Amino acid sequence: MPLAVNALGDPTGWAKDGTVAPAVPLNAWIEANRHMMRPPVSNKYLYSGEDFFVMIIAGPNARNDFHMTNSEEFFIQLKGDIVVRIRDTDGTIRDVTVREGETFFIPPNVPHSPMRGPDTIGLVVERRRPPTETEHIMYFCENCGDLVYDKEFSCADIVVAFSRAMEEFWADPALCTCRRCGTRIVKPAPRTQAPEALRR
Repeated sequence: MPLAVNALGDPTGWAKDGTVAPAVPLNAWIEANRHMMRPPVSNKYLYSGEDFFVMIIAGPNARNDFHMTNSEEFFIQLKGDIVVRIRDTDGTIRDVTVREGETFFIPPNVPHSPMRGPDTIGLVVERRRPPTETEHIMYFCENCGDLVYDKEFSCADIVVAFSRAMEEFWADPALCTCRRCGTRIVKPAPRTQAPEALRR
């Protein structure tokens, strides 16, 4: 049955004839779409609805940013183990391990940075943000911990907009250099192994 898609080409949960779309064989869908999940974020919409969206995110990723929204995020780790680095409410940065078969819930306004090694697959559910609600891509200095950059923006398409914002940040020395200690945050290579926290 042909599926209806939105203006960006993402499935909406409807069939083209206006009926509810059938169930998706998830493993087959991942296999068919895996080539489109590329760093830095490595995500693709499984569903892009009016109220929330569901993404499949495959490792490896190549991120050193933190993402923050006014809404909640729900993670299900389908294959392999990952680490989600968070900046907790007391200001400390810590790593949360999410193992295969586990879930992780991120409350609103918590900066977080998922670190996905090779051959990992996760599912993430987020609320669709209205155009008036902004979100953040943030970078903290890896040397002194200061906030180096905080881009607050309205994001209609997280798959495209995030990668673009990251590339712009890494390419501009004025944006990616810490004003306190002079450390430059550089574009990371895609992860070739599990995050360090999983190898301790």
